[in-house]
Amino acid sequence: MRRFLAVLAVLCMSSVAMFGCATTKTASDVAAIGVKAKAGDAAAADALVEMLRSRDKAVRDAAYESLTEAGAPAVPRLIAALEDNDPNIREYAAGALGNIGDERAVEPLMDMLRTAHVRRYVAAWALGEVNAAGAVDLLIETMGEPNDALQKESARALIKIGDKSVPALIKALESPIPDRRKYACRALGVIQDHRAEAQLIARLKDEDGDVVSAAALALGTAGTKESVTPLIDALNHGNMTTRVNASIALGQLDAKDAVGPLEKIMESDTDPYVREWSARALENITGNRYKYKNENGDMVYPYNLYR
Repeated sequence: MRRFLAVLAVLCMSSVAMFGCATTKTASDVAAIGVKAKAGDAAAADALVEMLRSRDKAVRDAAYESLTEAGAPAVPRLIAALEDNDPNIREYAAGALGNIGDERAVEPLMDMLRTAHVRRYVAAWALGEVNAAGAVDLLIETMGEPNDALQKESARALIKIGDKSVPALIKALESPIPDRRKYACRALGVIQDHRAEAQLIARLKDEDGDVVSAAALALGTAGTKESVTPLIDALNHGNMTTRVNASIALGQLDAKDAVGPLEKIMESDTDPYVREWSARALENITGNRYKYKNENGDMVYPYNLYR
């Protein structure tokens, strides 16, 4: 308790003092201070950052919104907050910087991403929001770390950066780390850049099943007619998800040459999900409705997700 009171006293004696202690503020008080911060009052921006420590969620939310709305004038204080000892403050600061989109935040956010801080994934997300092309190589690196949230946000940031991240993502398809190859496939599929087609086709032979599945799905949007034959071959892959994703991709590519193979697996595949998705793909290609045998052995039409 003494330690808490001492910290509270320090906060109240800081630059926040001119506005009152952060823990005593209400959401309406925060909005008024936010107006000052937006006008360039550095002490007001300091006060808002300190209010992010409030036990009152409404106050914290209002402070975060006010910092974001303050925009450029709040950026220096938010950058400083990226090194705060409190992981919650670092998270708030990175989130606000991402929403503001100021290029001054790129290097500090990259520094945060390089450290072992908790919640580094927020820095990855923010770099995508800032469209930080200079962070592409770092995001490729963190996309392969054994941290699910960090992998996902790094991939999303690379998707947000878009075309400028494609060469590095293509190179990442050769990474010795399976997760990096998998997320590179996913990102390239969302970006829909045909430059990656040949390398994605090569990943259909990957030793890791998750990478094969991700490559198959990505070719539905990043592939062309050159992907059709390799995807038809993938319909016979031992991994069920790969067969599903190959069916989806062939449907997206409107692959007329795949009608026969898709009909075959719709009738003979042992997995009901494969049969279902092959029926959907056939409908997308031919315009005709197809029944498949569901998990209960009933012949049914699939819900059409393409149209």
